[in-house]
Amino acid sequence: MQIQLQAFAKRGRAGSPTSLRRLVTQDLDRGKHDLLYVEEFKDPQRSPGWAKVKGKDVPGAINLEWDGGQRMLTARAIAKMGNRPHQLMAIFVAYLVERHGRRLHSVNVQLT
Repeated sequence: MQIQLQAFAKRGRAGSPTSLRRLVTQDLDRGKHDLLYVEEFKDPQRSPGWAKVKGKDVPGAINLEWDGGQRMLTARAIAKMGNRPHQLMAIFVAYLVERHGRRLHSVNVQLT
């Protein structure tokens, strides 16, 4: 099972899009969350970039990608060996709304 989330950001100051992927990876890389951490990322200063977020004692991983033109953060939660990624995605959505909610325009969730 896979869950995909699309979070659309509001325009930044002076119309420039702010990368939610960069903000999330910087925040989690500093260890500012009890359950989520960044396992790895590919050049967060460059677009396109990606990041892999995992949860402590929660199965699965979340792959993050940022589309600056659409101002869209795509988060795909994937679990292996029969585990379900819904718990990890719920933790990530709560984190995203709590820490970056004022930057969000809308959030869509799809099950695939």
